[in-house]
Amino acid sequence: MHRLVYDTINYSPYVLESPPPLVGQIDAAAQAGFQGIGLDVWSIDRHRERGGSLAELRQALDRHALPCTELQAFVFTDDAAESKRNAENIAAIAEVLRPEIIMSGTHVPVDDAVVANLARHAPLVTRTGAKLAIEFLPMMPINTIAKTRDLIARAGLSPDVAGICLDVWHFSHGPDDWPDLEALPLAELAYVQFSDHPPLASNDLNTETLQRRVLPGEGVLELDRFVAAVARKGYVGPVAAELLSAELRKLTPAESARRIYTATARYWRPQSVD
Repeated sequence: MHRLVYDTINYSPYVLESPPPLVGQIDAAAQAGFQGIGLDVWSIDRHRERGGSLAELRQALDRHALPCTELQAFVFTDDAAESKRNAENIAAIAEVLRPEIIMSGTHVPVDDAVVANLARHAPLVTRTGAKLAIEFLPMMPINTIAKTRDLIARAGLSPDVAGICLDVWHFSHGPDDWPDLEALPLAELAYVQFSDHPPLASNDLNTETLQRRVLPGEGVLELDRFVAAVARKGYVGPVAAELLSAELRKLTPAESARRIYTATARYWRPQSVD
């Protein structure tokens, strides 16, 4: 059985100028039945800019007995100062919210400086016991499972510290194929993210991934095959519903969360909440 996780990034300042209150999204996720939530740093920073606090978010999570399963995202680059700032911000948030998984990645070509910044700051970012889940995206330099595994190895990070975030959207639209997924060892699979997508309307994968995802079962991705491939590995960890969608943003967070949970639970057997 899997813990289903609601990701807040669809309503975040990353994609939306005026996001709804973050505490309300925590309420919505819990009421929809999710067993965890993935909070993003952009929404958290905006929450604090509006006068909110990390303690307020912690209280909202505790009120629902809803864990912060995921925290997005530690972004590391070839810029030492930028990587340090990002790491310190994530680490401070993690001290209060205590995530199980910290999403991570880079948007720049990997060189020795990028590897060094990941290796240097991973201990700080994971000091509360969280595990780094490093994501590959088809429109980024790190766009395959193999490249992500190589990055982790070059940084000297063991599987208990860092692994791969396997996002069905990015896998389905990237150069990897099913044998590449089959070859990924369970020990190196840190996290799974789930969604669906209609046929591509353009070659602009950035717009496609941020604006046009659809509920699982409403698109053309081979979701049953993906779920089966993950199950064969013996993965029983959390599964995040990461639905970046302009259409879903037209709904209230409560209605969006309800629809997302119902659609996602059809593919993954969710844990019951006692």
